[in-house]
Amino acid sequence: MEQIQLISVRTEKSNRSENNVWVVSTPEFEDKFCRNALKALRYAFFLKRGTGRRITDEAFQSLIEAVKARKSQTQESANS
Repeated sequence: MEQIQLISVRTEKSNRSENNVWVVSTPEFEDKFCRNALKALRYAFFLKRGTGRRITDEAFQSLIEAVKARKSQTQESANS
């Protein structure tokens, strides 16, 4: 049976600041640290196109929700 390789995404505490960063990883490539969810989503799609792997459903949903939340925060601050 063929094993499906996935692209995983998680958050970790940054070693340079008090913020959390997004970590995009695959078994073959080094972990990529992204400052925000949109950059992590873009990098995940870049890996998907290059390797043909799938992004895990949980990771995709969490990234989409984080992007939407950031977008709504930006719009609220612009309206204030």
